[in-house]
Amino acid sequence: MAIGWRWLRGKGNVEGGMVHRFFLSPDAFHGEQVTFPPDIARQIRSVLRLHRGEEVLALDGRGNAFRVALTHVEKGQAGGRILERMVAEGEPAGELVLCQAISKGERFEWVLQKGTELGVTTFQPIITKRTLRRQPGEGRWKRWRRIIREAAEQSGRGKLPLLLTPISFDEALAGVQGMGILPAVMAEQPVRAALAEASWPVTLFVGPEGGFEPEEVMKARSAGVMTVTLGPRVLRTETAAIALVTLTMAALGEMDKPGLRS
Repeated sequence: MAIGWRWLRGKGNVEGGMVHRFFLSPDAFHGEQVTFPPDIARQIRSVLRLHRGEEVLALDGRGNAFRVALTHVEKGQAGGRILERMVAEGEPAGELVLCQAISKGERFEWVLQKGTELGVTTFQPIITKRTLRRQPGEGRWKRWRRIIREAAEQSGRGKLPLLLTPISFDEALAGVQGMGILPAVMAEQPVRAALAEASWPVTLFVGPEGGFEPEEVMKARSAGVMTVTLGPRVLRTETAAIALVTLTMAALGEMDKPGLRS
């Protein structure tokens, strides 16, 4: 069956109701058939209680979406047939890289979730002088990826943000894409002034609990990264990250775009 492409605008199905979205790996697509992995199959059957004939959206993580009719829903197994191919919306116009110092507890996970919702395209965990937690274990790494996937599904993203392997602060400075911005206690330039001429791509740096060392701030300046202030209040690392991402997306016009239409 020949199936053409169209633009996907929103989450609604042909009746205007809510359609559930799932990011799948490329090997889940076989011609016009889709096979859902066991964890998503369990969610479809046991949590969402969907049945044969109902429609869902399957996304390949590369900006493509597929309207799929479920053909079978069984214990640990689910599959469907592609009805329509679409180009998914929900992605920013350019690349926004967040170099976030690894923090302890749920703070880093909160940044991954909310950063995905706001439009971060790449998460680059960094290790600084004051970083308390270093390399994540395999279990935590899988949890981080799941948080990103679920946040991308919930927020209507068309692609899965990248989660890169942690690197040192110096390595991150050497790989800055486009404009680089780093909030620092000793900075005087207001963030809004720095973002007045913002253009894609943008690389943001956020330090750990306790912030960046003065030496690191000086290194950033030497590398051409602009150091800015986020105001007179001391923000937690996760708060600073979301505030900086939000201000950047607003400056780049991403907050002025129309919402997804159902």
